[in-house]
Amino acid sequence: MSEKEQSLNPMAKSPQPVEDNLSDDSKSLRADAKQNREQILEAAHKIFAEKGLSIPISEIASQAGVGVGTIYRHFPTKEALFEAVNISYKQRLTAEAKSLLNHPDPGKAFFDFFSRILEEGFTNRALKDAFKSGTFNTQTANCGIIEDFHAACANLLTRAQQAKAVREDINFKDLFILMSGLLAIEQPKDAPDQYNRLLSVVIDGLRYQDTSAK
Repeated sequence: MSEKEQSLNPMAKSPQPVEDNLSDDSKSLRADAKQNREQILEAAHKIFAEKGLSIPISEIASQAGVGVGTIYRHFPTKEALFEAVNISYKQRLTAEAKSLLNHPDPGKAFFDFFSRILEEGFTNRALKDAFKSGTFNTQTANCGIIEDFHAACANLLTRAQQAKAVREDINFKDLFILMSGLLAIEQPKDAPDQYNRLLSVVIDGLRYQDTSAK
């Protein structure tokens, strides 16, 4: 087709991206919806961690600065909202674990990451509620995200083992069992340091020990 024919045929013009074909109002609505979702997730993560899963949706809406209806448009149930918070958190941890694979000290990278996850989880009431009720595990639809998280943690562990910082006879499944056990602990009021002592015992037990000289 000649340039003249193209100029006379509007259908011959290169198609514009879908984004460009959207009206300004549509773009604004989509941006607002994305912002609302991010605000809801941020508020829910904070409130779930502080107050547990029994917190009413209305309090999360108030914290996020949106209406209850807005939350239900994004998340049909409280369980779905907690699921989304859990997935979002795991995605952040996965990105962090991957970035730590380039850390010059693999042992420090592993133990700092491992300790921080446990310390954050121990103070998170929603995670404790989820462990008790059996709702901690994410849905099958998100298994790819969970697998990515597990793989990133396993790579951190392997790198620390190769650097002779972590004992070589454990695998990620062992590590996950240890983490789950520590996160399930309810700290007694009369023993406020119990968790820290147990965490110290676990970390000491994970450290590499050269038995060849014995």
